[in-house]
Amino acid sequence: MGTDALEGVAALPDLCPSLLRLFHAADCFPRGGLFTGFYAASAAVRYEKYWLNIMGSGGSPPLDVAFAWWGLYGLKSSADRGARQGQPCEAALTWKTVAADHPLWPPPAPGSASDATVPLTSGEQIVYAPRLAASMSRFSWQLHTWLRPHFLDQSFLERARTRYERFLALHADHPAATLVPTADIALMWHTHVGMSSSYAAACRQLYGQEAEPWRPDYVDLDLQQTAEAYSQTAQLYAAKYGEPYDGPETGWVSGDVAYPLAAPTSPIAFALNAFDENPQQAEQQARLDQVAAVVPQAFSGPAVPRAGAHGLYLAWLASGRAMPVFGNLTCGRCCMTSSADVRQHTLAHTITSLVSVSYFLELPAWDSHPYMKSIDARKGLWQAGSATGPPSFSPSDPERYLCSKGYVMPAAERMAGLSLLLSSAGGGGKAPPALSLDSAAPLWVLLARPAGAAVASAAYKKQNSDAAKRGVGVMRQRNLQRRNSHDAGVYYGSGGTGYYTASPAWYWDGALGGGGYYGNDHGGGGYGEPQRRMITVQGF
Repeated sequence: MGTDALEGVAALPDLCPSLLRLFHAADCFPRGGLFTGFYAASAAVRYEKYWLNIMGSGGSPPLDVAFAWWGLYGLKSSADRGARQGQPCEAALTWKTVAADHPLWPPPAPGSASDATVPLTSGEQIVYAPRLAASMSRFSWQLHTWLRPHFLDQSFLERARTRYERFLALHADHPAATLVPTADIALMWHTHVGMSSSYAAACRQLYGQEAEPWRPDYVDLDLQQTAEAYSQTAQLYAAKYGEPYDGPETGWVSGDVAYPLAAPTSPIAFALNAFDENPQQAEQQARLDQVAAVVPQAFSGPAVPRAGAHGLYLAWLASGRAMPVFGNLTCGRCCMTSSADVRQHTLAHTITSLVSVSYFLELPAWDSHPYMKSIDARKGLWQAGSATGPPSFSPSDPERYLCSKGYVMPAAERMAGLSLLLSSAGGGGKAPPALSLDSAAPLWVLLARPAGAAVASAAYKKQNSDAAKRGVGVMRQRNLQRRNSHDAGVYYGSGGTGYYTASPAWYWDGALGGGGYYGNDHGGGGYGEPQRRMITVQGF
């Protein structure tokens, strides 16, 4: 049987962006991340204790549960339903039938009233969660390479599908060998594995009706084992198909090569720790130690580095927050564009959103988020044979990666001028270029000014300290300038999550998208028409 007839393979190029969105969301998960530690354990328990009981009842799981669901091979995967991570409250009523007052999103904090990890330390029967929590770090490194724009090029993805079909056939020839995929083949493979029913059917077609689905066991290898198995795979592939296995476009980017927006020289480097900082670390430490003692595998080993999507999202968010307030303060960039007060107010407004990330606010936590919609396949991102040298990044990659079709403040406007700024940042101490408001987004113009990054860094430290001392809501109210429909960040019902108290719980955000939501602190209410006004958040 030809591989063209394999179950699910033909659709893979169209489905790959869905998997990439899920990985982007996971890379942007705050407070140390989703791949290891407390939130890996929490996600695994939330999957087993709640979502497993309502699977197929409607709606999509919250981000942490969606990633845990995808990662647990052998069970029906979330990708069978589009690899979706739903907008909060999309499945609220169904969730409530099994979870009662346990919040859907964000996952409750360590030691809070609804801490999901309590079953792990109370002796409650939990089957999958410890093993699942320990395994999630295996998928922390692949996205680093997939952040190169050509992994969203339609022609490149079609070629990757063909190479993946060959890879599947290679396993039929060498079933005992541990085959390590190239980056393009891996994207196809993990997308296909996520379609668990289709993948299982394809494996039966290729390897026999009694065959179990071929598991991507390369993720369990250490670095030396991976290198040896990769070399063997390359030899087997070249011998069978008469062409090189990998190259500059398909090989893995070394983890030592920083993504441009996650490098120390990034214009937003001052705020990258927003994703890893825990403002409540001291008060939560005792609970963190308890959970670590029960599932040590999820806490052991070095910290898992982020892929770089967190830097891309932070740049997208920051520039989008700066644009409307700068436009308001300068009458559409017509006057006072050099005013120190305008610069100060714009940066304060922008940094408010960056600090808020540490509190599970303003995150791309559902697949209908405009940032997620900007991650889509299209033509023109790849030219065969154009890359040379070892796989790496270009300063233009962040500006080219996101598409701009019909979204509020499209990515092209948000990222305009960033490539030039990144080129300078990697140029051995060169002064930042003088960017023009005619061709660059306001934030990059401000950060390119002499001492612009230093001023932004000082403002970030101050607002971060204010949020930790007085609460994130107080910090936001003090620093949001000229509130308008682009200012609002979605607050979620407190409901025992332990990060803040908010009332009303939801409101529409013109910059982030989504429908209006009204209700109480525990998720009551429903979606309504978008309200183009700021709704005051109280009770902080």
